Amino acid sequence: IGWPQTRKRHFLAASLTGSVLELHKIENELKSATRPLSWLIGDILEPSKPTYMDDTSRLSEENIDRINYLFDNDVYLLPNHVRPLKHQNGHTYPSSYGRMNWDKPSGTITTGFMTPGRGKFVHPLKRRPITPREAARIQGFPDSFDFGDPSSPPSRTSLAKWIGDAIPSPLGYAAAFSVLSALI
Repeated sequence: IGWPQTRKRHFLAASLTGSVLELHKIENELKSATRPLSWLIGDILEPSKPTYMDDTSRLSEENIDRINYLFDNDVYLLPNHVRPLKHQNGHTYPSSYGRMNWDKPSGTITTGFMTPGRGKFVHPLKRRPITPREAARIQGFPDSFDFGDPSSPPSRTSLAKWIGDAIPSPLGYAAAFSVLSALI
């Protein structure tokens, strides 16, 4: 439906009281060209009034070196010789320590988005992981969504869980149409 994230989801819509719209029909109505990540986060490269949503993770020297390698060599995935030993030779998740693409949709946002070793979460233009605000936008949350009181922000673990476990709201919107039709 055009949202700049490639995560696939499976929905099963059913009702005891009425018929639901088939999801593929809703998809066909809402279908649009997939947008790149730059469309979604390009205006927040330098936030005008930073909050806890714009904080980045503290990184070890090793992870700083890995991120620098990505940029210095203009690559998006680390080669084996730069990865930690446990992520070399036969690792099952090659996107760990990966850099996002500015001109393509984001991959899956998970609860590990603040840590470069847990997915392809290095910002495409900045030498850092993506921020909670960037991850929240990728998941469809508007900037106005209140994750907590700025004077007493939620823990980083809670914030990562809420954002990473969410269904992107544009996708949830489309799926809800199917079920709502059974109520009419």
